[in-house]
Amino acid sequence: MKHLPALDGIRAAAILIVMISHIVTPLVPGGFGVTLFFFVSGFIITRMMLSQSFGGGHLKAFYVRRVFRLAPALMVFLLVSGIVMSSLGDPIPARDFVATLCYYANYHQFTNFGHVLSPLVITWSLAVEEHFYFIFPVLLILTRRRLVTALTSTILAILVWRLVLVYGFHAPTARTYVATDTRLDSIAFGCLLSVMIDVRHRLLPALASRGALWASGILLLLSFAIRRDDFRETFRYTLHGLALMPIFCKLFWQEAPLQPLRAILESAVARYVGNVSYSLYLYHFLALSVATALLPDGAFMKACTFVSAFALASVSYYLVENPVRRLGSRLARSMEAATAPPAGAIERP
Repeated sequence: MKHLPALDGIRAAAILIVMISHIVTPLVPGGFGVTLFFFVSGFIITRMMLSQSFGGGHLKAFYVRRVFRLAPALMVFLLVSGIVMSSLGDPIPARDFVATLCYYANYHQFTNFGHVLSPLVITWSLAVEEHFYFIFPVLLILTRRRLVTALTSTILAILVWRLVLVYGFHAPTARTYVATDTRLDSIAFGCLLSVMIDVRHRLLPALASRGALWASGILLLLSFAIRRDDFRETFRYTLHGLALMPIFCKLFWQEAPLQPLRAILESAVARYVGNVSYSLYLYHFLALSVATALLPDGAFMKACTFVSAFALASVSYYLVENPVRRLGSRLARSMEAATAPPAGAIERP
């Protein structure tokens, strides 16, 4: 599968939005950064799956790649977080570690230390993505020829479910913001566009049009401008998904327009930040917890948080994440090769 460098730049934009929101000012929409991560995940994973005859050895290899890509860096992060928070006098309870390791952090109530937040709070989005990795391969296998319809139906069903929760059961923001059953559509939008590009859907020219790009900008502005809680926890995520589809379509279907944006996204700095974005996502909240506990609030504390987050993320990427990911890729390729048909074999019709 051909690597798309601009996706690294988009991941960089997503993590910087999240970090600025958490560290500098909540006026920056950090939730949009997470939604952008979700969209990219759906787009990449679907593109990867559709490039293969997905099943058997490919399915096993997929999960091997995911485990080696995500779990080792997460486990080292948990170890480091446990040691650091204990040294600060705020030991993390075992139940919080279990919730993170078992990927139900988005349904778990993490310990509130009072003066600082638990660094594990950030792992709620990892749980959403992990649930997606278990659900989507099954959906793809069962509905491959009707995947556009299946994904569209899923997106609409989740929107309706959010409306029911918010207007019917008065669910709090914490419920709709982090739960898999209310946020999976953010990933599904990325899946949907990837499938549409794969099947050369008839709506692609309209999605890549100038009018669609203007509509994307308007939808994003509306989603940021309307501050009512009921709107933000129901339609906001749908507007984000709809707005991102034309932008991604323009970047990755035609592969020529938006050259100024593409140049930024494919720059060396953007690609570096994108490459370490997973570790940055993990460690920036630990760095913020430590800085909040030790330093007075201000520009110096925020600068120290950024510097320490990038330092920790770089160490994690080069010493843990990248070497183990390469090992997982080699293992996955060997599994795929073992189940591949012999050279010259003729498949039955």
